[in-house]
Amino acid sequence: MTTRLAVSGFVITAALLGGVATEKPRIFITESQALQVSGNAALGNAKGGVSVAGGTSPQNVEVMKTFQRRCPAVLITGNKEKADFVVRLDHEEPNPTTLFVHGNKVAVFNKDDDLIYSSSTRILRTAVNGACAAITRASPR
Repeated sequence: MTTRLAVSGFVITAALLGGVATEKPRIFITESQALQVSGNAALGNAKGGVSVAGGTSPQNVEVMKTFQRRCPAVLITGNKEKADFVVRLDHEEPNPTTLFVHGNKVAVFNKDDDLIYSSSTRILRTAVNGACAAITRASPR
């Protein structure tokens, strides 16, 4: 009888531990594609041209590092198809003319591309903390 209780206790403990180990939600971090427009103009018969190009700032890796440090409850993935959430965070470095501008704009979308959180902050870590809290609340896991 003692052996049977020990075995039953082991099974119950293993089942409880199996229920505790949950997988972290996966997030894909991206930036808005900022359009850059350039052109020239002239008067008369002179020809002009316009160029339109998209691009991202080199801050995306810094955003990922901050997210990894400030939000250990999630797993950052480079594969958008595997992500449970997409975080779009645009980060602008402060400069003397924009010290008090909210240079960190964040939006979080779920797997259905529904917006679940958005905010603007002056400090990158505050934007990440807000996004992390929204993901943690909305995470199905």
